Amino acid sequence: MTNSTVSLGQKFDLRGFSVNFDIKDSLAAENLLDSLDRATPIFKQVFDTDIEPQACYYLVNDSSQIQSILGVAPKLNEISCFNPITNTICLLINKIDSNSCGELGVKELGHLYFNKAVNEREIRFKQWRTPSWLREGFALQASYRIRQDQINWLQSGWEKLQTAQKSGQLLKPNMLVKDLSTISDAQKRELGHYQSYYMVKLLLSIYCDKFFSKYSTLMKALEDMEAETCFRQITSFSYEKFFSMFEDWVKKVNAWTAME
Repeated sequence: MTNSTVSLGQKFDLRGFSVNFDIKDSLAAENLLDSLDRATPIFKQVFDTDIEPQACYYLVNDSSQIQSILGVAPKLNEISCFNPITNTICLLINKIDSNSCGELGVKELGHLYFNKAVNEREIRFKQWRTPSWLREGFALQASYRIRQDQINWLQSGWEKLQTAQKSGQLLKPNMLVKDLSTISDAQKRELGHYQSYYMVKLLLSIYCDKFFSKYSTLMKALEDMEAETCFRQITSFSYEKFFSMFEDWVKKVNAWTAME
């Protein structure tokens, strides 16, 4: 069965997005579509593109439906999956609060676009060619900024980073290589998400949103190139040197400047 033959009974369309859902999940579908609409201009800026993002979403209630739509079964405890070739994203809606559907859907759009543009591949379980702090940081740019509580959320995250910096507890790049979900400690996992978001935000502030177009071009053209080599070629920084710059930024800058 292909995704074109799967029907959940209801469908919304807006911009380049379609959302397929069961009628009982209407609120989640509305939240997702509104979030995607608000995220689109941020998404285009972050990924340095004039092209409208496109994706076909399925809000499913059973993991077996994901396999029917995408052709692969979700991994253990996964609540979202995507296929960058078909621009298809599945959200296991019975495991997601309807108010969180939009944020998760936008983040998965970021993952989908990143993977497709970079020709990303999983080199080990839960580890991609690009380290997770960089990949996740791009995916979080729009999803964090379309939250209804975005100001309090981002300010709280910055304060957590500053507290961690003072105690020498910021996570080093080598701790943020694998999928952040593999960090067992919940507080460190939350810190890892905030840190990834702000590390990429610093990167984008330096390179005026042009970083991704250069990174994706090199990574897609040179499949044997290591991600850090590509990063260094664009920025002249190793991961460790960039982390030192980030650490200094966290130490010296207030939340409002960091959030701009």
